[in-house]
Amino acid sequence: MNAHQAAERMLETGLFYTEILIAREFGESAKHGAMCLKSIKNNKRYTIVEEQHPVKKVKVIAIDGRRVTIDQLQNTALLFKRPNMLIEESTHGNR
Repeated sequence: MNAHQAAERMLETGLFYTEILIAREFGESAKHGAMCLKSIKNNKRYTIVEEQHPVKKVKVIAIDGRRVTIDQLQNTALLFKRPNMLIEESTHGNR
């Protein structure tokens, strides 16, 4: 997982994430989750909402001004949902 993959997932779900929740989402350590969230918070390409109470949480609402995920844009352009076989191949290529 890198910060961009984490941000895409956060944008897709529309949920608030803590360091531990984002790490669990990708099967990574809490330390790795903390680094990704820190990177997302410090990078101007991500528009976020932060909550401090009762715990620190972050929600990504846009990436480079885009409010939908790349997958959602591709599905709209294709006029149908991308087959899982294509989605899995593109995900493996990013690792």
